[in-house]
Formats: sequence, structure tokens, C-alpha cells
Amino acid sequence: MTTEKEEEEKRLEEKMKELENDSGFNQPMETGVVIPTPDKNNKKNLVFDEERFEDTFLKCLICRETFDEDEKMPKMLPCHHTFCLDCLKQMFRVEGEFRRNLTSAFRSMPVAVKISCPTCREGLIASEAEILRLPNDHTVRELVAFVRCTGKPDVAYCKKHQMQPLNFFCEPCITPVCRDCTVIDHKEKNGHIVMNVEEALHKYVPVLDETLTEMESEEKTLHDKRMALEKASDNLEQIQKELGVQIRQTFDRIRDAIDERERELYTAAEHEIDKKRQEISDQLELALNREETFKSERMKLNTAKETKNIAAMFSNHQSAREALMEKVTVHGPSRAIRDFAVSFQFNSRQENNIRHYISNFGDVTFKNA
Repeated sequence: MTTEKEEEEKRLEEKMKELENDSGFNQPMETGVVIPTPDKNNKKNLVFDEERFEDTFLKCLICRETFDEDEKMPKMLPCHHTFCLDCLKQMFRVEGEFRRNLTSAFRSMPVAVKISCPTCREGLIASEAEILRLPNDHTVRELVAFVRCTGKPDVAYCKKHQMQPLNFFCEPCITPVCRDCTVIDHKEKNGHIVMNVEEALHKYVPVLDETLTEMESEEKTLHDKRMALEKASDNLEQIQKELGVQIRQTFDRIRDAIDERERELYTAAEHEIDKKRQEISDQLELALNREETFKSERMKLNTAKETKNIAAMFSNHQSAREALMEKVTVHGPSRAIRDFAVSFQFNSRQENNIRHYISNFGDVTFKNA
């Protein structure tokens, strides 16, 4: 049984054979990447091959993302082809969903499914746990770690001269340049001052630090002013609320006083009218009672007369005379009642003065500190 170390050596050997096979990287892969033939006499092509090597061997051929130590961990299939863990788990889920929809025998995700290597189509029957236990491709992990440590992806290259690093800086043009630019487009005899990038950084970093310090100081000043303005704005909001409460309370008191005076006048008018109403009501009741008495006595006397009842005639006549002789005085409307009238008396000038006083009542004064 081969050990893990032997498998790594075998994997590295296979990669080296792929690099050295007949057409030199001209083998097309399923991902569509075609790597050009390296020219040993052309240094630029060698740099270009390094770039393509990283893109081809240090990235998952399915998702085209760089391998890492987490979900993009490089996992080696039994056929020695490597893909990231995330893509293999996705392949398992897709195949499991397909199998579950294919037959009703699977009410849930199947425990194990068959997945095929995207490169050589070799099949592998595995569960999700077994996919997690697939061996890591340590060669790829070491290469990824090496590229990350060297900082190679941070290198900037000249757009005009293919794959030439921008190792110089032209001061008058304020632009990074490559070695070819220094002898073609940025010659010193033409007034260009070219210096090494490190030299330019040494020269300009202190200037930038000074500018950054000034900006930080100005930023702090602006921050303090902004905080003061925000506090002043909050104070204005509070002042407005308190002012609104004071104005409302003042005019509520005035309205309460006006309402109270209105109720007093209404009560006084109602009291006087009720007195006159009671006086009329008493006389009206007395008149109604006397009227009913005379009507009753008159009807009894007429009945006795019509029936020629002598006894009733005399007794009813006596009762009628007693009613007439009764000293009950019913007064008609007195002059005080006939001429009674109520009106709301007010001084129009006083009203105008009150209106004018209210329109000018109170003031809002502003005091600047």
C-alpha cells in the first residue's frame, strides 16, 4: 500500500511530465486553458509561463479560484487529479439531488453517490464524510504558500513592454516605468530624471508622511467642529421643544381665563332668565287652575238648569258664587316681564383693545452669545 509521501512524489512526477511532454504545455485541458510553449532563450516568455503556471496549477480547474486552507483546500482524487473541497462537496450535492429526484426510493439525500473526475472522468463512489477525508494535495498547498509569501501577485508590470516589472520611477512624469522605458521613452538626456523605486520611496515617503500628519490634524479639527455643530444642532432642537411648551402653556392659560369668563356671563344670563321664567310659570299655573275651576262650576250649573233640578240648581249656584267670591288674583304679564330683554353688553373699544393686546401679546427674543 503506497504511503502518502509516495503519492505526493507520484503526483509531482505527473505534473513534471505534463510540463515536459511533447508540445510543451500545448495540451488542451477541459477548462479550455492552453499554455504556450516556453522559449528558453526568451526570458520574457519564461516569466509569462510562471504566470500561467500559477493560474493553471494553483487554482481549482472547476471554480477557477485559488486554493486555500479552508473551503478551497486542494483535495486529491484517487486518479491523482486535484480540485478544491468546496467544488467536490458541490458535485456530491448535485449528484445526490439528481439521484433523489430520479427514484422515489430515496426520501432523503443518499448516503453515497458516484462522482466523476472532471479531468479524466474516472468514477468515485463516496459519501460526504469520505470526501472530507480525501487526502490533501500537499504539493499544491506548499506552492500556494510559497506564492503567498513571495508576494508575487503584488508585482506590477509595464503595459507597454510585456511583463517588464515597474522597478523605476520617472520624477518629472510622476509615473513608474520599467527598464525598457528608461532607455526608450524616459531618457535622462531628454530631461527625464529616473530613479530606483526604492530610492523614490525613500525620497517621497517622508513627504507623504508629513502630508498624512497634516491631513490627520485637519481631519481631527474638522471632526471636533462637526461634533460641536451636531451638539449645537441638538441644543437647537431642545430649545425649540422647550419654547413650544412655554408658548402653548401661556396661551392655554389665556384661553382658560377667556373660557371661564364666558361661562360666568352665560351663567348670569341663564340665572336672570330663569327667574323671569319662574315668575311667568307661577302666574300661568294659577290662571290655568282658576280657569278649570270656573269651567267646572259653570258646567255643573248649566246641567242643573237644563235638568230643572231645583236642589242642584241652588247648591251649584252657591258653589259657583263661592268660587267667584274667592279672592285669587291672577296677574297678567307685568311691565317688568313685558319689557324684559337681555343683551350682551360690551365695549367695542375694549374689545378692540383686547384684540390688539392679544395680537401683540408675548414675544420671542433671540440672544446671541
